[in-house]
Amino acid sequence: MNHDGMDKECVALCDAINIVPGLQTIESCCGHGEWTFKIWLKVKSLEKLPVLLYFCDPCHIGFRWTCTVETDCAMSPVTFVLESECTGEEAYEQARKITEKVIDYFETGAKD
Repeated sequence: MNHDGMDKECVALCDAINIVPGLQTIESCCGHGEWTFKIWLKVKSLEKLPVLLYFCDPCHIGFRWTCTVETDCAMSPVTFVLESECTGEEAYEQARKITEKVIDYFETGAKD
């Protein structure tokens, strides 16, 4: 993945999401301490989306990140948006935790 121009806080989480079969990040913004952390992704396989969302749920990680679906006024194909509920260092730390959990999931022998 080309990291040119990416917010450094987004790189690791985007890389982790991209190892999930059927998910591909297309845009990201760390929020720069003022806004929520967001990652836009294409979902080629809805069956694989729960692998990511599992680690964004408070009962599994202690905090919540939401995942919404959006399109534009031209009815373009949908894009999924993963978003923190907090900003700044708290969001960056949560992104690190999600990254670790996704990577651990695949390193411990998860199946595609």
